[in-house]
Amino acid sequence: MAAGPPPTPIHLAPGERLRVVLTGDSITDQVSPYLKWILGRVADVERRHHGGTALCDWFADRGDDLGFENLEAWAPHVYVVDHGGNALTPCMAGADGVALAGEAYEAKYLADSERLLEIAARTDSRVLFVDQPVGRGDLLSGTHFVFRSMPERHPGGHVRFLSTWPAVSPDGRFLQSAPCKDVEPGCVDGAGELRSPFPNGHLEALGSWRYARAIVDEFVAAGWVDVADVDVTDRVMP
Repeated sequence: MAAGPPPTPIHLAPGERLRVVLTGDSITDQVSPYLKWILGRVADVERRHHGGTALCDWFADRGDDLGFENLEAWAPHVYVVDHGGNALTPCMAGADGVALAGEAYEAKYLADSERLLEIAARTDSRVLFVDQPVGRGDLLSGTHFVFRSMPERHPGGHVRFLSTWPAVSPDGRFLQSAPCKDVEPGCVDGAGELRSPFPNGHLEALGSWRYARAIVDEFVAAGWVDVADVDVTDRVMP
């Protein structure tokens, strides 16, 4: 297995909290409460996610005050990019108003990913691209190939990629439920649902929890947070 990017530690001033921007879609909506709780001791998480949105919906020319460009004064330390590939909104349509597909679709998500990296570079921010788990029928996320390519396009460690497959869809296979520990949300008698009931492919509590844990584990590996600050063994999630 190839080694991942090198750690790029973030050094906070005394009393300073980590500033994180979380952008994504309906999957992100489900993961966000768990991620914010795990990081709650050390980080503030700014929301830029909503069901059905694409990455392009969160630039200033689409998102107005919520545009990424307007966060420059806040100087985020990390952007977490968790878009699964929606093409439902006008910014993901061609001149004919039809949703982009194929090469044009991938080119658009690549261009928008590069655009976000340009914004992040202004504040020396790190960017974590997250690949969502496979859907029913083991379908890849629409952003799978683009997001996976980003660290190679931008080596050095400021840009990282995380696959949520090990946490939610091992070996790229759709997994409905899994054994679990009683302390994990959604675990009952040693078993829990990872995904929503058929025909949907969203997350249940256990899946959302494990997804959030995977993101936090990548923060630790990257040197962005200390493992002791995200240890939840002495905490019970409300």
